[in-house]
This record gives sequence, C-alpha cells and structure tokens, in this order.
Amino acid sequence: MTSETPVSTVKLTGVLETLMITLYARAIETRRASPILKDSKAVEIAEQVDYEFEKYSQGWTSQLGCSIRAKEYDCIVQNFIQNYPNSIIVNLGAGLCTRFTRVDNGKVYWYEVDFPDVIELRHKFFEESERYKLIAQSILDFTWIDQIQRSSNQPLMVILEGVTMYLTEADNREIIKQIHTRLAPAEVVFDVLNHKSAKSAKRHDTVSKTSAEFQWGIDNSTDLETWETGITLKDEVFYLTQFANHRDRLPLWARPIAFILTPIFKNTARIVRLQVNAA
Repeated sequence: MTSETPVSTVKLTGVLETLMITLYARAIETRRASPILKDSKAVEIAEQVDYEFEKYSQGWTSQLGCSIRAKEYDCIVQNFIQNYPNSIIVNLGAGLCTRFTRVDNGKVYWYEVDFPDVIELRHKFFEESERYKLIAQSILDFTWIDQIQRSSNQPLMVILEGVTMYLTEADNREIIKQIHTRLAPAEVVFDVLNHKSAKSAKRHDTVSKTSAEFQWGIDNSTDLETWETGITLKDEVFYLTQFANHRDRLPLWARPIAFILTPIFKNTARIVRLQVNAA
C-alpha cells in the first residue's frame, strides 16, 4: 500500500496503543546494519502511519527485547509449520504483527484476531485471502472460535505475543479454558512476565509512555498445568538471556557485567509453550 496521507492511529488508546511499541521495535531493528530480524512490512507500516514514535526512542531495552522475542516466536511458528505444513495459526491480540509475511509457506491457514479498531487499521495494510483472515473481535469474545474453519485432526497453534500481561489472571484462564474446551488439541504459545515485573508498568521504558497497565504475572510456568486437565508445559524460552549476546547494544556501564546481569533478570519475561489436549 502507498498513500500520501498518513494513516490515522487516533483510535489506538490504552492497551491498543502498545501495538505501536512492537511495530516501532521491529521497524528500527530492520534498519540496523546487522538486524536480529528483518521486517520490511513493519518499516512500510511505520512510514505510513501518523504516530509519535519519538516517545519510544529512549526505550532501548524494549526495542532489543521485542526484537529478540519476535525472532523467537518466528522460530517457534516456523518449526510448527515445517512439521505441519497445512496447519492453522490463530494470532490472538494480533495488533500490527507481520509474522505471516515472514513465515508463510504457501499452505498454512492464518487468522488474526483483535479489536475492531485494530482490524480496521490492519485492513489498510493487509489483504485477506482464502488462507489469511482478519477477525474483528475482542479475544475475550469467544465467538471468534466459531470463525476458525478447521478440518478433522488439522494441527492448530494459538499465539499471543505481548498480550497476557495486559489481561487479568481470570481472563487468561478463560482463554485457556475455551481453547481446551473447543479447540483442543492445540499448541498455545504466549509470553509472560513474573509477578515483580507485572507491577512495574509505570517504570517501563515504553509502556509507561501509554496509559496501558500490566495486570498479571506468573513466577512458575508449571502452575499453568493446573489450570485445566490435559495441559502440559512443553518448553520455556528465557529470551532475555540473549541480551548478553548483544553487548554492543547495552549501555556502557552494563557491557562488562552483562553475563552477571543476564541470569539475574532471566525470569523477568519468558515465552511458554503449552500443549492443550482435551480432557
């Protein structure tokens, strides 16, 4: 899409505005000489929206962390698609995620689910097709499940990148419950904060620039296995440990002690993979 008039983002308030943080992170990363990931679609969108990205310019921690996290999600989804080429991916709280453009194998079926105002914005940059659908509903309005067209035994993965911390524990439990009841078997992938970090939105280097608040954190991922019968924790990715691999991106004071700081902050945020089977 090309447009001489910047695309308005005025409807993005509260939690909805945080999608601009991750878009900005991927766009900035792509412009680097040796990027962690390349996302030309994010650059295209960032150049066409009317938004004050400058307020995130000092948020180096978020920029690096979001880029590493996005790359990890890419790897997880790509591996799933390689194993199940004709699978379904459901992206809850999709925001302006561009992952489909990076991992599409020409066979996978993909659904983006988010609030109507977000999907309205997505329609300006993405075109639906037989394999790529946009669903304009809150992820807590579980009628979105009715729109997933799934054949018998078709593998399915649900992803929630940068979403769960803005929901309550009750909300997150209900999402897992609905997936367990209506979509199992499915693999569910999402990232979480620990309890301490979930209380720090006002000190966060980018989220604090919005009116969004964190509402939930969890210290032990195995606790998720108790939410419903048939849930198994398959893996955890402590992606913040990768900060130590990019010492040139850290403040000067942190570079010599990066390998000391990394274990300390290891559990601050992580990606969890759940296998959700029917009871």
